[in-house]
Amino acid sequence: MTEDLKDSGSGVSVIWKRTQRLLEYLERPVVAASVLALGDSLGLFVSLGSIPKPTLVLILFLEGGIGLILGVGIALSATPSAAKLGEMLLGSAPWSRGGEKHAEGVGWRWLVASSLLILIGFGISLA
Repeated sequence: MTEDLKDSGSGVSVIWKRTQRLLEYLERPVVAASVLALGDSLGLFVSLGSIPKPTLVLILFLEGGIGLILGVGIALSATPSAAKLGEMLLGSAPWSRGGEKHAEGVGWRWLVASSLLILIGFGISLA
């Protein structure tokens, strides 16, 4: 931490860089969760003529739960043991550290987007 401060010159610039990196990372999950929530609302409105709040909340919870399961599955699929199993059974590429890092990043994005869907569902249920 102190080395970061020495390299950049000031603590404010380190905080600003980390904040920018966080916002760039969260951009895609926020957009994905928003598009899904709006799409669900539009789909309910077109099919039913109204947007029943309990139905919308249940759909958001269902999508969020499925997304959480998929995110964990994506992140775990690149572990050395899973990669070895896939290599033996499916003939896939052998395990690599870069592949594992990439899968973890994609899995985390799925987890964040799914958590946001669940939070949107809670927000709607409380409104």
